[in-house]
Amino acid sequence: MINSDYDKKKIKDLMRYDGSAIRSKTRSRSIFDKIWIFFTSIKVGVAIILIITIASSIGTIFPQEYFIPVGADPMQYYTENYGTPGKLYYELGFHNLYSSWWFIVLIGMLALSLIAASIDRGVPLFKSLKNQRAKKHPTFYKRQRLNLQDENAENAEAVIEGLKKKGYKVKSEGSHRLLEKGRLSRWGPYINHTGLILLLFGSMLRFFPGLYVDELIYITEGDTVQLPEANGQFYVENNKFIVDIYEEEGTVFDATLQNTNETIVSNYQTDITFYENQNVDVIGAEPELQKVEDYSVRVNHPYEFGTFDLYQSSYDNSQMKSMTFQLEDSNGNTVGDRFTVMLDDLESTYDIGEGMAVKVRAYAPDFLEIDENGALISQTPTPVNPAFVFEVTDDASSELSLLQIMLSTDITQDNEYSVKFVENENHWATVLTLKKDLTLPIIATGFVIFLVGLFIGSYINHRRIWINDENGFSIGAHTNKNYFGLKKEINPVLEENGYDEIFDRDARDFDKGVIIGEEK
Repeated sequence: MINSDYDKKKIKDLMRYDGSAIRSKTRSRSIFDKIWIFFTSIKVGVAIILIITIASSIGTIFPQEYFIPVGADPMQYYTENYGTPGKLYYELGFHNLYSSWWFIVLIGMLALSLIAASIDRGVPLFKSLKNQRAKKHPTFYKRQRLNLQDENAENAEAVIEGLKKKGYKVKSEGSHRLLEKGRLSRWGPYINHTGLILLLFGSMLRFFPGLYVDELIYITEGDTVQLPEANGQFYVENNKFIVDIYEEEGTVFDATLQNTNETIVSNYQTDITFYENQNVDVIGAEPELQKVEDYSVRVNHPYEFGTFDLYQSSYDNSQMKSMTFQLEDSNGNTVGDRFTVMLDDLESTYDIGEGMAVKVRAYAPDFLEIDENGALISQTPTPVNPAFVFEVTDDASSELSLLQIMLSTDITQDNEYSVKFVENENHWATVLTLKKDLTLPIIATGFVIFLVGLFIGSYINHRRIWINDENGFSIGAHTNKNYFGLKKEINPVLEENGYDEIFDRDARDFDKGVIIGEEK
C-alpha cells in the first residue's frame, strides 16, 4: 500500500485496507461483478440521491392529493387552482409522488447502493484492522506524517507505558509495538449506513398492506360508517360534532382577537360511539354492532384501539341538511304554512294547509342540467346545489315549477303560485384520520443508529502509533483525522522521557514561510 505516489497524492488515510483488496476494485469480469461495481460506485450513489432530491422538491411545488379538500376531484382541483401547470402536475403523477412506483424504486436503489458500498468497503476494513501487524520496515516510519528517530532507545518502554495510560492498547511482535485506540471511529460511516438502510427499509414497508394506514374518514352527524383497513370489524357513529370558539374576553388571546374580524376556533371535537361487528367472521351476514364505548375525539387526543389511532382532522359544513320553503300567490301573499324538506329523507307530499299541498316530482342534489326527457341531471350525490320540480295542487288544479337556489322557473303556463326558498340548514360533518404505523419502531431505530454513527464518526479518532527500539528509537503515528490532537497527546510523553517533539512532515513553519521537511 505504500508506493511512490504517496508524496504526490498526499494520501491522508494510508493503510485503510492494509492487506485486503476491495472487490469492486479488483474484479470486473462477470455480470454480477458489473452490477456490484455499479451499486458500489460513489458516483452512482450521489446521482441517485440527487434524483431523489429533485423529485422530492417537485413534489412540494403543489400540495399532494392527500392535502386537497376531502371529496374534491383531483384533476378539477389542480386545474382550477393552478391552471395548466397544475393540470400537467396531475397528469404526470406528481400529485401522488411519494407513493409512485418509480419513487419507491429510487429509494430501493439507494438502499441497495448503501448495502453494497458498506459490504464492499466494510469487509476489507474489518480484515485489515483484525490482521494488523506491529512489525514494520524502517522506511515505514519515515513515510508516516508523524515520525521521530532517535539513537537512544533506553526510555522506549517508559514512552509505551505513558501512552498506555492514555488509553492505548499494545500489540507486540518482538521489539515492534503497535499502540492503538479509537478503532470504533472507523466504523462510524458504516453505522451511519446501517441507520440509513433501516430508515429506507422502514419507509418502503409503509407501502405494504397492513403495515401503514393513513386514511381520511368523512362522517356526517348521526351516521355510522365502517372503518377502512379493519376488515369490517369496527364501526364509528358520529353522535355530535362540536366547534368551540375563543371568547373575546378572559383569554391570553384578547389582544389578537380584538384586531381580527375572523372567528378563531379553539377546539374541534367529535362525540363518537365505537362499535365492534360480532358477525365479522360470517360471510354475507348483516353487521351486528355491539357498542364498545363512547368517546370524545379532540385535536391531539385520538381514540386508540388495537394498533389504530383515530384522530380529529377537520370538519365540513358545506353539505345542506334541510331547506325551508313557503308558497306565495301571484300577489306575493303567503299561502299556508312553511314546509321543510329534509334532503336526506325527502317526503313525496307536504300538506301546508288551506287545502294546498306541494309534491316533489323530481330532485337533483347537485344540479347540472335537464336532459332531453326533462329529467334533472345531478353531477354528484352530494347536496351542494339542490334543484326541485314542485307540483302545487289544490282541490281543483295543479301546476309545476322548477326551483333552484335563488331561482324559480314556471314549467306550466300562467302559474298562480310560486314556491319561494326561505332558509337552509347544513350538515355538520367530521373528518377523522385513521392512522396505523407499524414501521415507526424501525424508522426510529434507524434514526437513533444514524445519530450514534454520526457521533462516533465525528468525535472519535482512530489513532495508531508504531514503536521500534531494536536499533535506536523509532516512532511513527497515524490517525484518520485530527493530527493536531494526536501530536498534543504524544509530545508530552516524549518530552517526559527526554525525546524531542515528534516531527510533522506537513506542518508549516510560518516564520520562514516553508514546509518543514521539503527542499526550500
